[in-house]
Amino acid sequence: MTYLQVAPVLVLWAVVAIRLLGLRYGWKAGVLPAVSAVAIAGTLNIDPVYLAVDQALGGRNVLNLVIHLLVGAGMTDLSRLLLQVTGRGRRVKVLLAVGLVLGAAQIVLLAVSDTRGSAASFTDTFGNIPTIAWYQAMFFAWFATICGYTAVEMMRRNRRGESRAFRIGFDVLGLGCFTGVAAAVLKMIQIGMELNGITDSGGPQAVAYQVLLALMIMSFAVGFILPSSERIKATFRVRGQRAQDIAALRPIVARLVQTPQGRSSIGAAQIFLGDRPSKDQLYRWFIFIGDVRVLDPTLLSPQETTIIDEIGTRIEHNGSPLQRSAGAGR
Repeated sequence: MTYLQVAPVLVLWAVVAIRLLGLRYGWKAGVLPAVSAVAIAGTLNIDPVYLAVDQALGGRNVLNLVIHLLVGAGMTDLSRLLLQVTGRGRRVKVLLAVGLVLGAAQIVLLAVSDTRGSAASFTDTFGNIPTIAWYQAMFFAWFATICGYTAVEMMRRNRRGESRAFRIGFDVLGLGCFTGVAAAVLKMIQIGMELNGITDSGGPQAVAYQVLLALMIMSFAVGFILPSSERIKATFRVRGQRAQDIAALRPIVARLVQTPQGRSSIGAAQIFLGDRPSKDQLYRWFIFIGDVRVLDPTLLSPQETTIIDEIGTRIEHNGSPLQRSAGAGR
């Protein structure tokens, strides 16, 4: 059972690591906060970790509430981002409001219940208490609702213009949401059984719930990793092409800075001839060559002109590095 808890969490942390790596290359935070919240919740939910941390908090299973709130916040943000990207996020604010109300209700229900004694199998230990049954049922009903709504809206999205990795990744995410619905429904059945005195500790339903939950988390990980891996490959392709462009321009720039036209333009262009293959350096070199070219077009050979025109086409296609860096914070 512990393996079913650990393996998906490791995969989630791999997603977090990939997104953190992406920040170095100008990616937006995107799903990073949401996935981090779910990964932290999953880590705290591993049985030995749960028992150790909850006992440090006083042994009243307050950690169970913390995990619920982390998962709730993470899933709400994931749903918001996914539906925003696919253009289907019409009712996310309603779901967010419902989640806040249910979160407050859970705090009250746990506070009035006697849950002394840290229990990794929370449902098996306290599921026969009516207030705890409501406490858990509220969370899993909301979890099923937001997963189901997200899955349906994602499957109904317009796939036109999506890359192959993006399309497959988002379809896998949709299937993961449906798996989450199945896991929540199974858990609610288990809660009902415990309330009626039927214990399924370590039984087939408990195992099936853990398997479905693991499949959901694995689907989420695969769904996010596929588009991210494509972006990482594209980033390295662009960096490799940029290094080639700078290598091609370096001898041209080194020659032009020795000319009178180059010396008159070098101050405004802030030319640096060292080995620093950045977007800004490529752009400044290109501007410098353009200024010299205006002053005296004959300074460039036909071969050099062809090289510069090809690089200029790539810059125009990818967008101005300076413009893109200015908008990176959005």
